[in-house]
Amino acid sequence: MIRNKWLSYFWKILWIIGLIILARLSFSYEIQSKQSADATFNLIPLIWFKVIISILFGLYLSLILVKKWSFKINPSLIWCVSIPSLLLSFTYPITATLASFNNLPEVIANSSILYWLINVRSSSNIFGIVAGLSLILSLFNDSRCSEKC
Repeated sequence: MIRNKWLSYFWKILWIIGLIILARLSFSYEIQSKQSADATFNLIPLIWFKVIISILFGLYLSLILVKKWSFKINPSLIWCVSIPSLLLSFTYPITATLASFNNLPEVIANSSILYWLINVRSSSNIFGIVAGLSLILSLFNDSRCSEKC
């Protein structure tokens, strides 16, 4: 019993150390990406980096929230939260990449929804964090589980 209690503390301390390492690595790589973008005037890698790192932070954050690592799918969480969040988080980088190659259709380029999405997306990386977090929770935490889960 006592060993189990200390093991729980050990895993949480190990998780916070991993979070610090992930934050340090992402900050270092973001600085390199910004310097490269300043030198080449190409912001596309920086835009993709921010989306991917926000999803990674969401995935990492979910590691501490999963209580039981048994594969139990929660379909409502996948279809109503994970997939829409993934789509919203990838919409801006995809449209920015297409626009840089002049392959963006005129209907999309002049859309007010795209303008709204760029404003929301550029203000925070919340869609990526929610996508990563809800993806793991939807695969390993079934809400239909009883109290024994």
